Amino acid sequence: MDKKPSVAIIGAGLAGLTCGTALQGMVDNIRIFEKSIFAGGRIGRFRAGEYEFNHGAQYFTVNNSLFWNIVSAWQSEGVVRPWDGWIVELQKGQIINSDMSTQRFVGVPRMLEIVENLARRCDLVTSVNIAELEHQESGGWRLFNQRGDYQGLFDIVIVATAAHQAAELCRPVKRISKAAANVDMTVCWSAMFAFERRLDLPYDAAFVLDSPLSWISRYQYAEPGHDVDCWVLHATPEWSQQYVASFRGRVMNALLDAFWEATDIAVAKPLSASVHCWKHAQPINPIGEDSLFDEAKALGACGDWCTAPRIEGAVLSGFSMADRVMKYVRKKYA
Repeated sequence: MDKKPSVAIIGAGLAGLTCGTALQGMVDNIRIFEKSIFAGGRIGRFRAGEYEFNHGAQYFTVNNSLFWNIVSAWQSEGVVRPWDGWIVELQKGQIINSDMSTQRFVGVPRMLEIVENLARRCDLVTSVNIAELEHQESGGWRLFNQRGDYQGLFDIVIVATAAHQAAELCRPVKRISKAAANVDMTVCWSAMFAFERRLDLPYDAAFVLDSPLSWISRYQYAEPGHDVDCWVLHATPEWSQQYVASFRGRVMNALLDAFWEATDIAVAKPLSASVHCWKHAQPINPIGEDSLFDEAKALGACGDWCTAPRIEGAVLSGFSMADRVMKYVRKKYA
């Protein structure tokens, strides 16, 4: 191969970082642009004063053999471990089911370590919001941020953002833009509370029924010798959509009340309370393709909105995207 092309990846979530690491060695330069101050996407870390929470994805499961190989490698590196927490189903304070059979995994020491481990291997530029792609007649793409500042010229561009952002950025390729635009995303309010003492709850997490809440989880944050108890609550998509425009204080109090109702334990005053609205939490109707790529313009898109609303889906979509780019590069630059 005489010339190796340059690649820009927009979005440093799991799909983008997976694609970027898989392409290393196949292309000359890979630069990943992330609009946030750190990588991660919906695998997020939320800090409220001295307290820290995983307020996005809480765990992941494995169904695919390729993903199992990846997770095994992560385990060997000490990046993930099995989660043996006690997970139940709750209905008005009553445990109606206990799920100990599903194998779940978590990042070590937190979920964000999974993406941070990948990001350390990449040329990552944070706090840059790519807002426009300009295709060149001679080939390649010029990238501009939301202020119109030029961010470079790249032979290949991969958009690894949420579906609505991909639809906007990929407008030069109608097939990709239309597919992304047709994907609907759920809304999810997350609430994070820290309590001075460990709450009288024997389980580590619960799927909640008949409640504004869908999920509650104890976050193992407190340092040894301290008894601070941190909990993350996820509201249902329906409740979140209904209150998407509500004041944060109203949402916080409503979800805390729902927590006490769901657990049926004595009310305690939190040391810290915060909420975050994931306005594009999960794809409702993924397109059913692992990734999308237009060879004529060297523009692609990937993410869990292509495959399935899981960490596994994001990783597999990123690998699929890398595979499509590799085949394209071998054909065009051989």
